[in-house]
Amino acid sequence: MHPEVLTEKGKALFPLLKNFSNFYLVGGTALALQIGHRISVDFDLFCPDGIPKTLLSKVKKVFNDNTVGAAINNSDELTVFIDEYKITFLRYPFPVLFNFVIYKGIKLLDLREIAVAKAYTIGKRGMYKDYIDLYFLISKENISINEIIKLSEKKYKDEFNSRLFLEQLIYLEDVEEAEILFLKKPVSRIEIKKFFIEQVKEVKL
Repeated sequence: MHPEVLTEKGKALFPLLKNFSNFYLVGGTALALQIGHRISVDFDLFCPDGIPKTLLSKVKKVFNDNTVGAAINNSDELTVFIDEYKITFLRYPFPVLFNFVIYKGIKLLDLREIAVAKAYTIGKRGMYKDYIDLYFLISKENISINEIIKLSEKKYKDEFNSRLFLEQLIYLEDVEEAEILFLKKPVSRIEIKKFFIEQVKEVKL
């Protein structure tokens, strides 16, 4: 694992996430902890059920901070900021395909499943960091686009459109570039697009 991907504040907050055992860690942080490719500055946690009304009070208790305010608080999502560190608890009603990776008592999504979630997000119009993450998953972790599509169709059923995903994957023109704090060799927007164009050519639908 790569704890160096967390900021000092992130390192302090991370162990407390084990108090939310119904949730599992996803997204860029779950990925970065496993492959160490970039700094990540937020926590995204999913669960299959609705967000309980008592979750905000539990967050305040666990993080020992009664001043925590909710940016979003409804039955599908609770997003809070703790010293400017964003933590999101989200209802995510899709099956988990692989066993969790356990780190310090906290459940993390398997790399293949992170790739699948990134594909789903990109198909809906993802952020620049989603493209970065998927680039590292495919180029460095040997997870193929064909495998990602197959698993995405299994996980999301009709919610996933493979053709739309492939179109979005190579169309970065309207994706706003954001600063990425790389811990491995940096990759440019041009390199990413060229890489994905070559990868898409190999896809068989």
